[in-house]
Amino acid sequence: MTDTIASEVRLPPRSLLLTLLGASTMTIMASATITPALPEMERHFAATPHAALLVRLVLTLPGLAIMIAAPVLARLSGRAGRTRVLACSLLLYVVGGGSGLVLDWLPGLLAGRAVLGAGIAGIMVTSTALLADHFPAAEHGRVLGLQGAAMGFGGVVALLLGGVLADLSWRGPFAVYLLAVPMLVLVLRNVPEAARAKPEEEAARRAPRLTGLYALMFLGVIVFYTVPTQAPFWLAEVGEAGPLISGAMIAAVNLVNTLIGLNFRRLRARWDFRALAVVLFVAYAAGLIVLGLAGGLWMAAVGMLITGIGIGLQNPVLNGWVVASVPPAQRTRALGTLTSVLFLGQFASPLVAQPVVDAAGLGTTFVLAGALGATIAAITVLARRKASGSPPVA
Repeated sequence: MTDTIASEVRLPPRSLLLTLLGASTMTIMASATITPALPEMERHFAATPHAALLVRLVLTLPGLAIMIAAPVLARLSGRAGRTRVLACSLLLYVVGGGSGLVLDWLPGLLAGRAVLGAGIAGIMVTSTALLADHFPAAEHGRVLGLQGAAMGFGGVVALLLGGVLADLSWRGPFAVYLLAVPMLVLVLRNVPEAARAKPEEEAARRAPRLTGLYALMFLGVIVFYTVPTQAPFWLAEVGEAGPLISGAMIAAVNLVNTLIGLNFRRLRARWDFRALAVVLFVAYAAGLIVLGLAGGLWMAAVGMLITGIGIGLQNPVLNGWVVASVPPAQRTRALGTLTSVLFLGQFASPLVAQPVVDAAGLGTTFVLAGALGATIAAITVLARRKASGSPPVA
């Protein structure tokens, strides 16, 4: 009997956890890696009609592909298996991302970026679902926090490595996508398909409506994405910061993400998901308002670091909340929709912010984004009180 109980609580091997965390870092490295190469890329393709626009689409097109592909690949993984879809997605990542090393035709490069986006979508939805599949519910806070930490650290590495390789050639940062080759080998070796629940067990659990969680993800991304899209311009305005200082400050935000992820298990032990959602939007509110009122780089840095607390909480909180809210067989479908909503928010954020920037200025835009974060936090508090009569979300 003792042996049976021990086997039921035995955790998967560390190699499985490290492999899935490594796969997760591939997603955050996808866009940040090539950002330093964009000016040289534009000069290289100067003779191509509409080169300025097309080069910028090289950065943003994967996001559109992710929005479209994530729900589709989530459904496919339910039929073909999550590990198979993860392996195929890593292959798409290598082919699409690495195409920049050889292609000298801008439309072909854009097609490669679309393939990359499909690969990222598959990696995002399956890696999170596989973490939840292979680890018991009591461990979800730890492993999803570690996933957030790994992604934050991956963002720092991507920014630094992309800058170094871009100094060698505009093609240099595309070599980073080849890191998915050893990751593919590790997935095939270390990540088995998880056992599926019995149909009668799945039928006994009805999936709740997740519209509120999708709305929190969308609005959260609208709010915090003002930092990567608008902060470099604001830092130049308030402190005459150049690309090096702006990049270092954004990298510091990613380090905050890493610290939050490493401590997420402790946070989950104290608070439920609703409370943590309030904390993340309060962090957005405080950080963005401080950033918008900044009169110099030091105050701006404080605002960005406070905002980083919310950014570090958002994915572990909302991914974990979705995972805890649906039956195991429906995880990838729910996470696929959540991923699609995330990138819809990234796409929409500059479209919402830019008219405000043009009309009221960058500082006011950050203050208003902070006010939106405070409003969402207040609504979440009211919803939490309304739900206090029911059991808290575990």
